[in-house]
Amino acid sequence: MTRWAALLDKDHRPSLGTVVFGVLLLSMIGLSIVSGLAIRGLNEQRARTADAAIREYGSLGARIFGDRAFGIFEGTRLRVLSPIYARRLRADDALPSLDVFARDAATEMDELGFAVGDTNRGFFVLDARTQAYRATGAAARPAVTRGLIADVAQRRSARDRRTQPFISLVSDGSVKLGVSYAALRDAAGEPMAYYGYTYSRQRSWASIGDQVMAGVPLLPSDFVDPDFRYGTDPSRTDSLVAVRVVDEAGTVLYDSRPPFPGLEGDFVFNTGQSALTVRVTLHPTLLASLQRTLRGMDAGGGARSAAAGSRWSRLALPIETLLPFVALVLAAVAGVGLWRERQLQRARRDFVASVSHELRTPLAQIRMFTETMLLKRERDEDERLRWLGIVSRESRRLGDLVENILLFSHIDADRARLETERTDLGELVEEIVEGYVPAATERGMRIVADAPSRIFCQVDPRAMRQVVVNLLDNALKYGPRGQVIGVELERVGDQARLVVRDEGPGIPPAERAKIWQPFVRLGDVGTSGGSGIGLSVVRAIVSMHEGTITVDDAPGGGALFTVSLPIRESVQGLSVRATGEFRASEAAAARAAMTEPRVDGAR
Repeated sequence: MTRWAALLDKDHRPSLGTVVFGVLLLSMIGLSIVSGLAIRGLNEQRARTADAAIREYGSLGARIFGDRAFGIFEGTRLRVLSPIYARRLRADDALPSLDVFARDAATEMDELGFAVGDTNRGFFVLDARTQAYRATGAAARPAVTRGLIADVAQRRSARDRRTQPFISLVSDGSVKLGVSYAALRDAAGEPMAYYGYTYSRQRSWASIGDQVMAGVPLLPSDFVDPDFRYGTDPSRTDSLVAVRVVDEAGTVLYDSRPPFPGLEGDFVFNTGQSALTVRVTLHPTLLASLQRTLRGMDAGGGARSAAAGSRWSRLALPIETLLPFVALVLAAVAGVGLWRERQLQRARRDFVASVSHELRTPLAQIRMFTETMLLKRERDEDERLRWLGIVSRESRRLGDLVENILLFSHIDADRARLETERTDLGELVEEIVEGYVPAATERGMRIVADAPSRIFCQVDPRAMRQVVVNLLDNALKYGPRGQVIGVELERVGDQARLVVRDEGPGIPPAERAKIWQPFVRLGDVGTSGGSGIGLSVVRAIVSMHEGTITVDDAPGGGALFTVSLPIRESVQGLSVRATGEFRASEAAAARAAMTEPRVDGAR
């Protein structure tokens, strides 16, 4: 029979429940893999959403920075130029001199910390009536002068009547300078003259940008731990973010520090003359903390430098990997469980078949001899007594088998309870051996017993009887015809030691651990006989009595089982059963028979 044909054989064909369970298991594995892929997709989507949110936070910080910086710029212009745009000249008033304006404006700028020590600082005045232009510092440079006159002319042609200062840019070769100026008007609102100043944009952004970074939080407080600092000055926020300001040409006007690597948020400010872009990047540790928070990997918000380096966080497995892995592990466990269940079902099936065979044999014997005696076919009284002995022996055998099955069922269901009493093991062993002598004689075997009385143990006599019965039954089943089975009971210290040995094939050392398991029988099931539960019952009963049982090779071949039980001291005055004569006569008869010549095939 081929392998596939064997799989389709009825004995190997899986049951409907196994097939349904297998289909459900495969479905679960498939769903877990699909779920893992879906979770991975969701995590990737969540990561993209988290990164977009972090960019939005960066953009928010850029806008806060820009608003604050441009507010400082505007406040500076208003304060420096307030004597100009807030004043109205009467017809007979003279224009303020350039020296007075420059002196007062420089004093205000120095107090505000604006363009201090700036080589591109300059002051100018342009008479709107005469077009006379006077300037100091950088405002007196020819290229700057031309740019300022052109810018003022352009505003006058557009009839810009705003009272607040104007801002603009003028070129000084390859460098652009910032310009702020205001119109001094008459009572009718017509411009009489324009007063203003020039400055370096990089120098002004450096002072104003540092002011903003030192005192303005650029991120939501819920996402920043107040103790999270990497700079030397705890009052500054540039330890958390790096800010860069660039113009349309890409010229860097301000850098709070070298930009951090990673995600960047920006905001574009249109100043009228040009567009300035403020870019914000986050500290890598803060960025990682926000990513964990927004992706749901961290229960709490904020930057936590200690938790970020936790070894447990590095050992964590993503769920999209863990879910299929767990499903495969469960599948493997379920597969092993199914295989063990099939093995157990097969063992139970063999057990039922064996028990049925074991029950059928004594029942058939009892029925046959009972019916024969009912028909009065015995030839004489001796034959009738022999038949009654056979019926008694098979009844005892049947009772032992049923008792064994009941004990096993109670032990297997953890319902076995002992009813212990002080018991003379010698008397118990002699009684059991007497019952097995006829069975041994019928098989051409002999039992030699040496079991002195008055060795007392606190045991359950019914359960201990099954221990001896199962050991003797195994010796009869597996031993050859003509063997001598030895049963010895002796006291060794505070232990009673019962030894049962046979002359059978023995038990290989590699197989000795298996014989204590239920439904395990060495050899072919069809030839070894037995139910496969005897030794498991023996071991369970001995363990319940706080004893031990071992198996070894018997001298000269065969198996040797040794049971050790704790002894309870004998009590004076108890009646002693007279078993010495039986024991001595049986042992002597067995030894004598072994020396006699064999007749008619007897061993």
